[in-house]
Amino acid sequence: MALSDLTFDAVLQAIAEFDVLKRDAFLQKYHFGKSRGYFLIHNGARYDSKAIAGAAHGYVPGLEPLQASKLSGGDKSVANRLRKLGFVVPDPSDTNKRGIPFEVGSVYNRQRDIHQVFGGQERGGITTPSDCPFVFLFTGESGEQFGYSDGWRPDGVFAYTGEGQRGDMTFVRGNRAIRDHMTDGRDLLLFEATKTKGNHRFIGCFAFAGWETIKAPDRDGKQRNAIIFELVPVAETEPAPRVEPDEADLDGKSLQELRSLALAAAATPKVPSKESQRTYYIRSVKVKAYVLKRANGHCEACKKAAPFVRKDGTPYLEPHHIKRVADGGPDHPRSVGAVCPTCHRFIHHGAEGAKLNLELEKYVLEIEQPQDLDL
Repeated sequence: MALSDLTFDAVLQAIAEFDVLKRDAFLQKYHFGKSRGYFLIHNGARYDSKAIAGAAHGYVPGLEPLQASKLSGGDKSVANRLRKLGFVVPDPSDTNKRGIPFEVGSVYNRQRDIHQVFGGQERGGITTPSDCPFVFLFTGESGEQFGYSDGWRPDGVFAYTGEGQRGDMTFVRGNRAIRDHMTDGRDLLLFEATKTKGNHRFIGCFAFAGWETIKAPDRDGKQRNAIIFELVPVAETEPAPRVEPDEADLDGKSLQELRSLALAAAATPKVPSKESQRTYYIRSVKVKAYVLKRANGHCEACKKAAPFVRKDGTPYLEPHHIKRVADGGPDHPRSVGAVCPTCHRFIHHGAEGAKLNLELEKYVLEIEQPQDLDL
């Protein structure tokens, strides 16, 4: 199919048919799967863009509808053509507002559901699509032949082997993307290969907590240093393990002392860690403690005083991650704001929530960046 054959009116007719048949029947009729990234937005409703394009082809005089297998070009090409016709098709990076478009335990086809939607390297264990809030990690395809394998550890950490087939592994390309994902504001999404070639089961969203090196053979059989990333699952509903305040050493600290601790905790580890999971949570405690004290009892979004005080006499505000990493966000003073419950829920659920979040981001950057220059 030449995407240039599509017309505005043909697309409108396909949209009208979609509305009549409803999504499942429409996709079944034209033999398309559900879109996971690119959606055409029309009159406030979302439509599977590639299916709409295939159906619309049949509404062009003299042409027939096309199934997915005969529709040339990936999702990006279809989206670009629809945009040229005047339709709104947001990039997958806008999933920033929709959350992670994968369900834990569900199986996805790597080519169709990931690369055609988000792009990125189609081979290897680490995929880093440009202009995308995700770093995709694939496990179960390689490594065992070199004497090591990925997997869960007793402490709840997932050990993931870095990339690099010859010589010592270094923090470049995919390895750097894993190490710096919180600074970059990107989620680590882990998939495990199934017995069906090309299909992967979504394990969940993870955060980089630390790393270690082990001796392992490269593809030529030569011993080298291999990086093992220690990944902590990012819980969306379960609370993080409790960390006692004295473990983080926060009692009686001044604002500047707390800030120094927060910045040090937020820094990317320079040496291998021994207690990745606990270190990860202690870091979060330090950053949040600083941010709450930085707010000085006032919401950093609406600037109003905290709605009430806690039992310990401190003003009640909630830490909010401005940049998302599984909606938990990177734990860094520049990426976390202290907000009142009303603003917190408005940001997440309000029609203008994204706008308020952007205003909060600008405010936090303004009060943090000048201080960074002094350190």
